[in-house]
Amino acid sequence: MKKENIEKILQDAWLGINVNEDELFNPMDFLFYDQDKDKMIERIAWLMMRPEYFSFVCKYVLNIEISPFQSLILQEMWNKKFPMLIGSRGMGKSFILSVYPLLRALFMPRRKIIVVGAAFRQSKVLFEYMDTIWKNAPILRDLCGSNSGPRRDVDRCVMHIGDSTITCLPLGDGSKIRGQRANDIIADEFASIPRDIFENVVAGFAAVAASPIEKVKMKAKKKRAEELGVDFNSDQPRTDVFDDKSNQIILSGTAYYDFNHFAQYWKRYKSIVDSRGDDFKLKEVFGDEVPKDFNWRDYSVIRMPVTTLPEGFMDEGQVSRARATVHSGIFQMEYGACFTTDSQGFFKRSLIEGCVVSEQDPIKFGEEEIFFEAKLKGDPDKTYVFGVDPASEVDNFSIVVLEIDGVHRKIVHCWTTNRKQHREQLKTSIADEDDFYSYCARKIRNLMRVFPCAEIALDAQGGGIAVMEALHDKDKVREGEVAIWPVIDYDKPKDTDDEPGLHILRMCQFAKSDWLAEANHGLRKDFEDKLVLFPAFDAVSLGLSAEEDNMIGRTYDTLEDCVMEIEELKNELSMIIMTQTSTGRERWDTPEIKVAAGRKSRMRKDRYSSLIMANMSARGLSAHKTVKTYDHYGGFAERSYIIKEEDDGPMYKGPAWFTENMGDVY
Repeated sequence: MKKENIEKILQDAWLGINVNEDELFNPMDFLFYDQDKDKMIERIAWLMMRPEYFSFVCKYVLNIEISPFQSLILQEMWNKKFPMLIGSRGMGKSFILSVYPLLRALFMPRRKIIVVGAAFRQSKVLFEYMDTIWKNAPILRDLCGSNSGPRRDVDRCVMHIGDSTITCLPLGDGSKIRGQRANDIIADEFASIPRDIFENVVAGFAAVAASPIEKVKMKAKKKRAEELGVDFNSDQPRTDVFDDKSNQIILSGTAYYDFNHFAQYWKRYKSIVDSRGDDFKLKEVFGDEVPKDFNWRDYSVIRMPVTTLPEGFMDEGQVSRARATVHSGIFQMEYGACFTTDSQGFFKRSLIEGCVVSEQDPIKFGEEEIFFEAKLKGDPDKTYVFGVDPASEVDNFSIVVLEIDGVHRKIVHCWTTNRKQHREQLKTSIADEDDFYSYCARKIRNLMRVFPCAEIALDAQGGGIAVMEALHDKDKVREGEVAIWPVIDYDKPKDTDDEPGLHILRMCQFAKSDWLAEANHGLRKDFEDKLVLFPAFDAVSLGLSAEEDNMIGRTYDTLEDCVMEIEELKNELSMIIMTQTSTGRERWDTPEIKVAAGRKSRMRKDRYSSLIMANMSARGLSAHKTVKTYDHYGGFAERSYIIKEEDDGPMYKGPAWFTENMGDVY
């Protein structure tokens, strides 16, 4: 074999196509036999518009190189009115979804394309890809003209491609984007887009035909031809997908749990495709008569698990790490593109999601609909309980804040850090405490300034002692603050009972199996009774939180961070499994994983630990007739024991154990 042939084979090896090039047809060969330059250019343009040649367009017009599997995805999406893309993490889904609208806008003049995501930031990710392609594609810019290119605004990003526009929108609650019109809709991270907003607002963008007058004429012509007994199609010129001005809706995202609407859409799409147009099977899908003019060929499901990707496309080390460290159910969703029926842990994912408040599917208490969102600042009229899991050398330090609102306990705030993050914040002067546990204790105090705290539940083991000491260390107490001590238990007196300050530390005994069993079974029962609730989480809440952060200029410990931390709390809860020891004792832990050198470890559960401690503490407070409360003077940012100067009323303000006994002293 000639050297140049070997080099050519090696150069094209990445394509994964083993064919004899002598047997291939080059569609460009015949063009050079035509002396008519205009016809030749027309034929070249026609070829470029064929989906099977999009890889050529990407390389020579968009100045990007795509793999064969990406080319096939583009082709399939182009040829279907309702394609669905379910992809593994890292497969380049966002990249494909940014290339596709550029091609759509380029080859279909006056096309209106709208991109929405679970949050505006997701839409902007796609826009940034488009912007980068635009900047690096001189031929594309020449084709489109001077009025084309990217435009950014506060509430939208627009890419002009000739007479076509690609608009990336924030979803919000749907009110700001209602009434938009589009020929093509790309809904990314579909599992996080509220179903009702998608159906009532987003899908409505494409309700009007792309060319309504043409469609009306065509429908009338067809109907009249049938009345006259004329074959409507007999004298019609041949058409292809480029003549079809039909609107399009693309659903895309990573697989999720079976109870989510994304899985329900996938099941229906799959049933439609599997029917192959069989009328009986389609009636089973729709439950009654098949809609008029329904065409099963309009639907497509493109599923790309990590195992189907070309070797080397993904970082194999990262995939292996995820396979070893991530729960198998989550790995199948994230990398296997599989919808999972439910988590198999002690706290079922469906149980957790059933405790998430939503305006669309409200949780009711009597006639009252309960709705709340994650917070960075509490209500001065409400009582809060903190759960704190101190970090070891490798784990996270975690705080979960519960708001006690009647019978309900609302998870309103979550925050984590670790030693690495602490070191980075020291470098940027965000943190000013060199000692890690002093830094964590300072965070607790800062949260107490904005969440009126009745009790702090803290792990009594390991780092919990260091945090406790930092909370009453005289050198760490700033002006206007008081020392914080363990709660007073009259049945078990302690040396610290007589110390001045706030006695609100509830030291939890994780080593005691009876306490742990009560905490876990109690939390699950509270989930079942919908007494412990999660804040709203959807595209609306996430978008609004990011918007608030941007308006205020908040760059760390943001509201968006808080929202995502609570999502991680849900993930940890859904991975908790219960086992029994050889002595019959119940044990709660995360699944075992393999780490470097074949060693075994376990997934983190710091947020979960904080929650069960906070909930146990809140349960204890709710069980008492008198809840430990504090009067807050000068707004809820400050709290201390303050003597009330009026003669009519109690002289001392503070918890019951304090006020009841001060009368005996004076």
